[in-house]
Amino acid sequence: MMFLKNALRFLALASLLALVAGCGGDTYDSYVYPDKLELDDPIALGQFPSLQACREASLAKLKELNAESAGDYVCGQNCHDHACQSAQK
Repeated sequence: MMFLKNALRFLALASLLALVAGCGGDTYDSYVYPDKLELDDPIALGQFPSLQACREASLAKLKELNAESAGDYVCGQNCHDHACQSAQK
């Protein structure tokens, strides 16, 4: 019985923490690939507050690398440890 009470407390606390952590709004992580045929080692540009800001930074990096036609990018939504809720261009 004691184990069940502790498990329920832990579950309630974990749920509360997940709810609070999700209140910050969406973020977008930029991953730039200088060569779109080589997707193993992306350049991680960081986190952005909007998809538009992520796109602009990604395209600017491709331009800086002179890889606008050879490269590619992806903006991952709400990423944690390189696992994203969704990915968009």
